[in-house]
Amino acid sequence: MKFTLTLTLFFLIVTSVNGQESKKYMKLKRKLQYQEGYIVTKDSIKVEGLIKDQIMNENKKFSKITFVQKDGTKKSYFPNEVRGFGYSMYRYVSDSSSFYEILSKTKKIGIYRKLTSTFWTTPSPFGTPDAIHTSTLENLYVKRDSESTFKLVRRRNFIEDFSEYFKDCPEIVEKITTKEYTHKDIKKIVSLYNRCK
Repeated sequence: MKFTLTLTLFFLIVTSVNGQESKKYMKLKRKLQYQEGYIVTKDSIKVEGLIKDQIMNENKKFSKITFVQKDGTKKSYFPNEVRGFGYSMYRYVSDSSSFYEILSKTKKIGIYRKLTSTFWTTPSPFGTPDAIHTSTLENLYVKRDSESTFKLVRRRNFIEDFSEYFKDCPEIVEKITTKEYTHKDIKKIVSLYNRCK
């Protein structure tokens, strides 16, 4: 009797949750480009829904996302409107001007990724439309939880910038100043930093 009552309550709860999903939401949910996910509002409230995955234009999700609430309401969000979002195995945070993909995050520090695109045109001969060109650049960043800005990892000035940034871990400073670790080794550096006393 108790098992039957528990089972009945379970199906009632599942039915009521599914009942909250509108027909529009259910239809979009079956489409490949919409993934179940969430946004985190400015008030740090997690709202579940669907995220439109920019499969063909990945760099677009670093500047704007499309979110569908369970009632079917669809809205685009910019980095200054939400704290972050996530779907599938992807998680993103905002600094109010851009979204950053979280590659790894620990209590001490995280590694983040951002894509930026540059567009330019070149004139075409004989009155045909100008040719449009695109260049996409992938950048890595690091950030401690206590910091408000993301620090770009780049080759130029790496020794000066990052020996200062990690000055609280002498072992890392030594590996950077002796060029044992370069900007390409940022994942190793962060891993070592997390073990540093």
